[in-house]
Amino acid sequence: MELFFRKYFWTVNLVFILLVAWMVARTANLFVESKIAPEASTEPAARTPQRVKEAERLASLELEALSRLTGIKIPEPEPVVQEPTAATPTYDDNAEPVKSGLRVKLLGTLVASDKNWSFASVQDMVTQRSQTYMVGDRIQGAEVTDIQRERVIVINNSRKEFIDGQPGDGSTPAPAFTPPPVAAATPAPNSGLGTGIRATSENEYEVPRGEIDKTLANLNEVAMQARIVPAFKDGQAQGFKLFSIRPDSIYSKIGVQNGDVIRRINGFDLNSPEKALEVYSKLKESSRIEIEIERNGTPIRKTYNVR
Repeated sequence: MELFFRKYFWTVNLVFILLVAWMVARTANLFVESKIAPEASTEPAARTPQRVKEAERLASLELEALSRLTGIKIPEPEPVVQEPTAATPTYDDNAEPVKSGLRVKLLGTLVASDKNWSFASVQDMVTQRSQTYMVGDRIQGAEVTDIQRERVIVINNSRKEFIDGQPGDGSTPAPAFTPPPVAAATPAPNSGLGTGIRATSENEYEVPRGEIDKTLANLNEVAMQARIVPAFKDGQAQGFKLFSIRPDSIYSKIGVQNGDVIRRINGFDLNSPEKALEVYSKLKESSRIEIEIERNGTPIRKTYNVR
């Protein structure tokens, strides 16, 4: 037995050495990992976009409820006008190309199965220099869109043309695409709201009682004179933000500007339909109206003395 242990004792030493090496490597790995791992943030997690969208959806429902209670129609969102992009052709791609007036002549082509690897040799008749072109290159401002055996297709001034072995006459084509005329915006009806309001200082105004009554009687017109959307901060409603204010509107006459957030009226927070309805019901009896506005992050208080 003793002879057996002497004979195979080297295997025990080998296992022991491997075990020690593994423990050292594991310890070094844990040390390095602790140094390079990012520190755990102690700040509260930011609100996710889903929670913000949910808050906006609830605010929209609250606006609908307020509209039903007061009879005020919610202004329709303005249609989004999508400007043409570079990927949107401003010509008829199916139209047959016409002879180009460019002063160039096609000398020859090398057509590949993939048109992006085709080549065309074109001579400038003014400088008498020839140059090789591929799809996407420009010849005197015209973009090469296809290279065929005996002609090159280009888009010149929004018109589909071809270049062949005969030089063009140098004529400049008229644009083939004419943008549709933009219909003039229909001006909002104006019943003269706010004509009697007078500014006595930068943030203080005198308002005749008749202006209050006239404004409350024309709430639909008031809603059309600006766009009003709920303002959120950290997913919570903070008031209402105004933009697209018409120059001759009631909002301009009371000193409200684009981007202003109306947060309170007479001390009432405008963060729910119930609060807005409460303000609406008390405006008729108020002889002094104060609104708190946030403009570019700065609070502003405006006062209106009703007489």
